[in-house]
Amino acid sequence: MIKNRKHGHIGIATNDLAADAKWYQDVLGFEVTGEFQAPDGTLAKFMKNQDVVIEMYQPVEPIPKDAAGKIDHYAFDSQDIEADYAYCVEQGCKMTTDGIQEVPTFWEKGVRYFKFASPTGKEIEFCQIL
Repeated sequence: MIKNRKHGHIGIATNDLAADAKWYQDVLGFEVTGEFQAPDGTLAKFMKNQDVVIEMYQPVEPIPKDAAGKIDHYAFDSQDIEADYAYCVEQGCKMTTDGIQEVPTFWEKGVRYFKFASPTGKEIEFCQIL
């Protein structure tokens, strides 16, 4: 069961990672806790302000202006990504990733995650830091 999980992060896509991250730091007091580049070239910064964690990222290809800066996904922490994935499939969740994905360049040993859509289409992610 995936109920009562710890907040992981809020994902925000941007076309100007440096400027947006600086604004979150200067105006809202966020601190950068990690900076990464995915194998496809996507740049990402994880930032924290008390118990709020943001994954702000800039894809290689620009995103539409009306999507930039909006919440892209909400993530929960996972301790067992395979079990969480199996449960979501069993529950009939509409998967938006092709199975469990991995980004080996995030954090010390990488991350594994999957995403699925809520009934209104918002992407929900379960993410396990390795």
